Amino acid sequence: MNLNVPGRVFLDTSVVNFMLEFGEQIHDDADLPPVRTREAADIEALRDLWVVGQRAMWQLAISPYTYSEIARTKDEEKLRQLHMWFQELWQYWRSTIEQADDLPSFIEAEDIRVRTLISDYLSCLSDVADRVLICDALVYRCDLFCTRDWTTVLKHRAELIGLPIEIVTPSEWWEKVRPYAGLWS
Repeated sequence: MNLNVPGRVFLDTSVVNFMLEFGEQIHDDADLPPVRTREAADIEALRDLWVVGQRAMWQLAISPYTYSEIARTKDEEKLRQLHMWFQELWQYWRSTIEQADDLPSFIEAEDIRVRTLISDYLSCLSDVADRVLICDALVYRCDLFCTRDWTTVLKHRAELIGLPIEIVTPSEWWEKVRPYAGLWS
């Protein structure tokens, strides 16, 4: 059976932050706080993805550059919490890398990063950090790049359609998985 279910997903820094901010709702099934419709949909999607992911074993990727973005957090308490959350995600991703046999060598990875960064393909993204994170998602051979960054990344999806990775929101990721979710229940 050929399932078209994304197995490896890169979490943009905006999603890492969002997961920390709404951790009780996502991981502990707490009631939704008063939030906008888009936020509520993403909270519910991440909640469902985590429930299914306990059996489906999604490979969740982040990069060292994710931490450099987190390190710019001004609020010291939030920075401390983000640091701990990043460490948990990083340890998970490192163990995934150690077990994966489909990732490029260091030299191949750097070649992909350099070729992609110097091409004009990502020039529609004004933020260098977004370019680097998408490059890392490509290097890690992710199926999806999951972001909540509507102001810089998501608004340029049409221009990035030729990438070998799809850029999605948490809700869109769940829509890709939902038809198959019963396979892991």
